[in-house]
Amino acid sequence: AERYSNTLLNGVELPSPEPQKKIVPLDIFPSSLLESIVVSKTGTPDKPGDFAGGSVEVATKEFPNTAVADVSVNTGYNSVATLRRFSHIPQRGVDFLGFDAGGRRQPPSPLPATGDATVTNEAFAERLRDVWTPTPRPIAPNLGGAANLGGRLGSERVPLGYVLSLTYNRQTDATPNRFFQNVFLPNGLAENTQTVAQAITQVDLGGIANFTVRLGGSHKIGWKNVYTRSSEELVSTGTGFAPANGQDVERRIHQVRYITRTLLQSQLSGDHLLGWLFGSRLEWKATAAAARRDEPENRALLYQRSSTDSVFQMFPNLPGSAFWFRYLRDDIRIGQVDWSTPVAKVLPDGALFKVGALAKDRFRSFDGNLFTTNLDGVPAGSPWLRLPPEQIFTPELLGGSLLRIRRDGARTLPYEAQDNLRAWYGMLDVPIRPWLRLVAGARQEAWALDIYNVRRDTLPPAQTRRNTDLLPSANLTIRVGERQNVRLAAYQTVARPDPREVTTDAYEAVAGDCSNVGNPALQRTTIRNVDARWERYPRAGEIMSVSAFSKAFTDPIVEFLGTDAGNCYIRPANAPSARLTGAEFELRRGLTFLPGRLSRLSAGVNVTLVRSAATARINDDTSRTLRLQGQSDRLVNLSLLYALPSGFEFTLLGNYFSDRIVRYGDVLTGVQVRVVDDVVEQGRFTLDAKLRHRVGRATFSLSARNLTDNEIRLTQRSDNGLLTVGYLRPGINVSLGVGYALR
Repeated sequence: AERYSNTLLNGVELPSPEPQKKIVPLDIFPSSLLESIVVSKTGTPDKPGDFAGGSVEVATKEFPNTAVADVSVNTGYNSVATLRRFSHIPQRGVDFLGFDAGGRRQPPSPLPATGDATVTNEAFAERLRDVWTPTPRPIAPNLGGAANLGGRLGSERVPLGYVLSLTYNRQTDATPNRFFQNVFLPNGLAENTQTVAQAITQVDLGGIANFTVRLGGSHKIGWKNVYTRSSEELVSTGTGFAPANGQDVERRIHQVRYITRTLLQSQLSGDHLLGWLFGSRLEWKATAAAARRDEPENRALLYQRSSTDSVFQMFPNLPGSAFWFRYLRDDIRIGQVDWSTPVAKVLPDGALFKVGALAKDRFRSFDGNLFTTNLDGVPAGSPWLRLPPEQIFTPELLGGSLLRIRRDGARTLPYEAQDNLRAWYGMLDVPIRPWLRLVAGARQEAWALDIYNVRRDTLPPAQTRRNTDLLPSANLTIRVGERQNVRLAAYQTVARPDPREVTTDAYEAVAGDCSNVGNPALQRTTIRNVDARWERYPRAGEIMSVSAFSKAFTDPIVEFLGTDAGNCYIRPANAPSARLTGAEFELRRGLTFLPGRLSRLSAGVNVTLVRSAATARINDDTSRTLRLQGQSDRLVNLSLLYALPSGFEFTLLGNYFSDRIVRYGDVLTGVQVRVVDDVVEQGRFTLDAKLRHRVGRATFSLSARNLTDNEIRLTQRSDNGLLTVGYLRPGINVSLGVGYALR
């Protein structure tokens, strides 16, 4: 799962605006300005130790070899959404750039108070944006563009390298029949079933500004900056069934949600060759980052009707409508230093000794409010209850005590968190023999987490975590031929929960679905890893390899279903242990044996076979063994590349993963346990293709994603057979782009 991976940008871990996602979108980095993307599957002491699956390190160019100046535009089509009529809010003004043009925000104070007897604050309620069911209109094609500039200035001795980039993308995804249901009984009866027609408009804006100066041949100073911003607006109408008062009633839920995510990182770095100090090298980085996740509106209105009703209405005794306002802010400061020196006088020639330290201070502030509606003051059978959503918030209903809005002080819980990390390491890189190399050492990471409750009258005491982990590692490379190696590795890593997951905060992203809640008892995970790999490099860019690996998890973080007072939730928890073993096969070859132009063809295949077992404890007396959540047993990646010197390229990419558990199905209801089966994402195969052709300074591209038009399907077994509990068909995406090199 994503929590067991990380992303490094120029040697520093990027923060993520999403609490449960550690993967940063890589499409903000233009390929022409990238130096490298390195995926590390084994740990070394000089890298952060909070991963198990892999660490992706992105390095941007400092001194482009040639001047870069190009612009591009693209447009896209989605087979499910584009040119079809959906209810969505048209953008205006700065909405096109991912900024709120106005109206999507929590009304100012005074806010309604908590408690059932609270009469609505009429001024507050009248300022809530009253848009629920926009007129259906055709969805416009996707639109995007980019501009890149890079090069170097100054003399050969003191050159200044610069890299500038700006990217923009706007798209609207829609589906007329997204389906989900929550099953909590072994007989397959659902507590909530819903089919949703929705449209999501997303705007992505990104920029890079890097400047590097080399002072002679021994010193280099860099200033690197990255900015990303995305906005997402959802409009949906869901219909389904849910139990109420002993019978199934039909429900209709209208929801509008707007989210913005921003990330800004600025880094000052230095690289110095110290010939006077044993020929050593000193590298340092000072990084400041700020991540934001603002949700200025997430509102829903609930209607329902029983079998005896002919129309939908809001029921006076059913407070099912809600207004969420949530704001998350992360500020991170990182300082790190690495010093390495040759030690050939003590160890064999080529040996290197390296030490370093890192200090990371992360401050998080979260604030939010949840408001619910109550219609107890409206007489039963009143025609007001049958009004469409846009006519509910009127002075007639808001005045007096008919429609009441109160603040829920129990589910949205503001907090502040101080999340600090201190790390230091030492390692040796020793060529023991010409055919034998050892990289070994240890890293120690001290983690301190303090969570302070803002509303101390309604929250438990602050949460505290103190963990100091020694993370040893050893990598042995045995050269068995001119182009062959055998690699052996053993290392320890960790996986830490996000601060939000340690609070008791609850959040319902999709109206009618289960809430995500935190767990104050959540602990960090430790992982012991062992790898073995044989690899052969026939020619440059080609590889043949076979790997085997084993990972032992202590306290792995997984997710369970639960219910409370008839409401379902998804909660992270620690399973006692888990073990994962597997093998990986990889082949990348140029097909030079083919005649003529077909010899320009190259192919690649990567197959991973995994067996996982986790011990999931339901309570002190009950546990069961099952696959590790989020892990597929089989993964296959295929690639086919055809390239000509004339500038024509064709790429075909295939990906397959087998079934994987999305969340465990053990349902906790107080002290009782209702064991239902796990929610499983069905495996699928996807096929992507891209064609690119260069004509002079112009480049034309045509790409397609999900050519197999696969659906995303979640299933759950019951006594009545295999049930579909989630369904979404994202459609086929086709994009046409044109780029032009200005120089």
